[in-house]
Amino acid sequence: MNTHQNNPIGHLRIILIKMSDKFYFGMAIFWTILTLYLSLISARSASKFNIWDFTGTDKLAHLIFYGVFSFLWCMSLRKRNVEKKYVLFFSIFFGVLMEIFQLYLFNGRSFELYDILANIIGSIIGVILFQKFIN
Repeated sequence: MNTHQNNPIGHLRIILIKMSDKFYFGMAIFWTILTLYLSLISARSASKFNIWDFTGTDKLAHLIFYGVFSFLWCMSLRKRNVEKKYVLFFSIFFGVLMEIFQLYLFNGRSFELYDILANIIGSIIGVILFQKFIN
């Protein structure tokens, strides 16, 4: 009897590990471009995508996006002996940079410290999930 049949986390871990580094690299690039796009589009365009239209959920979206962001980069670099602190630094730097761009691009978007905090927490969660369940 397979020990992972009754353990959905173990089963998910097996599936995630079986996928190639190239797959994760492609997904990480895609997720980075998607995050870049959604971060820098105009406020008018962003409002069309606003499925997070009630209080606090946009911070949850930031947390999830940056959690996935750092997790995908960890997965894509897992066999290259890249220390996860570099992935974490990159993810946090990217999130802060997106907020700074929103401040200076005059696209109707605004710089928000709480968005940066949510990005940082999401980045940390993504790396922790990788270290706990994959590494």
